[in-house]
Amino acid sequence: MHELSVLAAASEAPTRDCLITDDKVWSYADIATRVRTALSSLRAQGVQLGDRVALAPNVDVDSIVWLYALFELGCPAVLLHPRLTDRERAVVLGEAQPTHLITEPVPDNSASDEASTLPPTPDERTLAIVYTSGSGGRTRGARLSRRSFIASEAAHAANLGWLPEDRWLLGMPPAHVGGLSIVTRSLVARSCVVLSPGTFDPREAARVMAQHRVTLISVVPTMLRRLLALEEPAWTPGRDLRAALVGGAPFSDSLRELAAKRNVPTLATYGSTEACSQITTQSREQSGTRGSGAPLLGIELQIRGGEIQVRGDVLMDGYLGHDRSGAPWTPGGWFRTGDLGSFLADGQLFVQGRVDDLIVTGGENVAPQEVEAWLETVPGIMSACVFSLPHDEWGEEVVAALVTDSTRYNAGSVRHQMTNELAAHKHPKRICVLDGLPLNRSGKVDRAAVKEQCASQLRPI
Repeated sequence: MHELSVLAAASEAPTRDCLITDDKVWSYADIATRVRTALSSLRAQGVQLGDRVALAPNVDVDSIVWLYALFELGCPAVLLHPRLTDRERAVVLGEAQPTHLITEPVPDNSASDEASTLPPTPDERTLAIVYTSGSGGRTRGARLSRRSFIASEAAHAANLGWLPEDRWLLGMPPAHVGGLSIVTRSLVARSCVVLSPGTFDPREAARVMAQHRVTLISVVPTMLRRLLALEEPAWTPGRDLRAALVGGAPFSDSLRELAAKRNVPTLATYGSTEACSQITTQSREQSGTRGSGAPLLGIELQIRGGEIQVRGDVLMDGYLGHDRSGAPWTPGGWFRTGDLGSFLADGQLFVQGRVDDLIVTGGENVAPQEVEAWLETVPGIMSACVFSLPHDEWGEEVVAALVTDSTRYNAGSVRHQMTNELAAHKHPKRICVLDGLPLNRSGKVDRAAVKEQCASQLRPI
């Protein structure tokens, strides 16, 4: 098993590709030289083993080098999302209490080889403090150990495997667990990461994938939809692409079907920040089918009271200021995800939404994700967000925000189809039509923002 160390990787495979940008291919030896410079800089600032060090990593070489240097020093990286507001940033820094904050590029001066003699860092030490997306309420800092990231790489490798020519596109900030796990898995495997800087742009991503022969991508459904919406020319994957891991938000049947028609090798995945990203992922044989795959190697999954619960080495040690006792842990060591789910006949997990999002209307339970998935099968409805508002008679009223294609959308047809295909208590009673659904920093639909936008626009369906 490989170490989570770029210096060790450079010793084992110095000429192997490590990072690729538009203007350079960086070998592991090249990057190790930059990491030694970063290590000297951190030591000059007084950073010591175990110190928490905060940074807002972007998709660029300097950010990855700083992360690698912190991995070598055994310093937990407190990850600040680049798009945090000043207030949000202050909250995170106040809670995490880092001793240092990295704000400058890696210095250009050379460094000695002293850093290459660093002792190995114990696997139980925290590698990173990664903040959740906030889909279960307020965002929280998850303490993820080196052991968790190593276990996550092993789980991924057992499902999909590694090829010598693999190149994984990094198109999301490493402050997001989906982006960080690309960096850590590729490092453990001595594989290569292709950097696609800036805010995700589908045309630029398509160009980078083609130019650098990308074999693996990780996307949220919104990113995939934007790729598939490209015209003149339309995007189709190159022959190098062997897997597009799709997670982070509901992956609708209609989007799966569109991807399959374009020969995109999608693998639906379900995961969380608290579990170093992936918990379940489809196999190649399951590509395009319903579900999110089976539990990966070393991960146990159970459904209790409709809630998905997880156990395994990929899990965090706890949120900042908390251990594994009390909520959200069970006495048996299971992590309660706050997500609703069930197992399909073929063993795949089917995710049904958040426990907190469950709507109780007239004594009946309604899972918003189920209604959203149905709405997105209706001609002319491009995407949907279902939520509830207080109602004097039913307790909660089911309502929906829609993004539509006006050339195909017909409200009368929706009413007729809904009557025949959806139980009455699941029917949205009012709707609003938006130009697009607002997203949070993780690419998930921001339900609170949707409610706010729809407040004055809801009309009876």
